[in-house]
Amino acid sequence: MPYNKNRDGTVYIPTGNPDTVNYNPNYAPGELGVYYDYVQRSYQIVQLDSGATSATPFGAVAANQIAFWKDKTNYIVTNDNRFALGGAPAANSAYRNFVAGVFRNAGTPGNTMHILQRGNAINVASDGNGAIGDSAVVLVSASANQVTNVAAGTAPGPVPLGQIRGAAVSNVITVDLAIPSIN
Repeated sequence: MPYNKNRDGTVYIPTGNPDTVNYNPNYAPGELGVYYDYVQRSYQIVQLDSGATSATPFGAVAANQIAFWKDKTNYIVTNDNRFALGGAPAANSAYRNFVAGVFRNAGTPGNTMHILQRGNAINVASDGNGAIGDSAVVLVSASANQVTNVAAGTAPGPVPLGQIRGAAVSNVITVDLAIPSIN
C-alpha cells in the first residue's frame, strides 16, 4: 500500500468539532495539510490567507463559502478568487479548478482552519440556481463566492464540486461534496 504522508486518523481538533476550528497559533504545525475523516466527512487542515479580510470584495471568510488554493505547497487558502491559483476572474477562469474545500465557519486571517472536502448534504453558498442531480461548480464572479449549477447530462467545464441535492434556500444549496484533496 502506498505511503500517504498527509492522511491521518488522529488529529488535534481544539474545539472537538472540525466545523468550528479557527485558531492561532497552530498547536500542531506538523499537521498542516493533513487530510482526515471525521463522522463520514473528510477535512483538510489549512492556513487561512492573511489577506482574507473584510476589505476585499468577498469580505471576511464566512460559513459555507468556497475555499480556493492560494499556495498548495504551504496549504494556504483564501476566499478571494483574485488571489487563487489560476488567476483573476474571467469567463471560464482557471481559478474555478483550484477549489480547496468549503469553509464551515467564519475565519480569522492567518489562522488554522479545517476545511470540508467530502460529505453528504453540505450547505454551500449559492447563486440560487440548481436542481437535484445537477453538478455544483464555482460561479464566475468578481465579487461573489458561490456555486452555480451545470444541468445534469451536460459537461461541467470546470471541476465539479459535487452533486446538488435540492433547491437553494436563502442563498445556500445542499450539495454532496466530492472535492479532490491534495494529500
